[in-house]
Amino acid sequence: MPPLWAANATAGSQWVTSFTLTNDDGTLMSIVGKSFEFVVRASATDTSPTPLAKVTSSSATAAGYITVSTATSSLQVVLSPTATSGIPPTGSWHSLWLDPGLPDATLHLSGPFYCQAAPAP
Repeated sequence: MPPLWAANATAGSQWVTSFTLTNDDGTLMSIVGKSFEFVVRASATDTSPTPLAKVTSSSATAAGYITVSTATSSLQVVLSPTATSGIPPTGSWHSLWLDPGLPDATLHLSGPFYCQAAPAP
């Protein structure tokens, strides 16, 4: 996975993306017993206690969820329409964390999160 990755979503729509985690040598990373968090903040330096959107692998919320497959070392991140409707068009920044809140928490990727409106049907 690239360390810097730009995400694009449509405001008010479900956003779904998948990642496969690999080691430096290309082999699948062992993610058994690991937890994940995907967060969208107002900026790359925002440290406010309430992000624009946050989903985890531990439980689903109104913002969405993360599904983990240990067999394929993959994640599916889902943000709900409620979550994407609260993200401004530009300036937001996202991060995917492995074992967030632990001393060995690892940032797997981050980058701008663009959330544009779309014309109504």
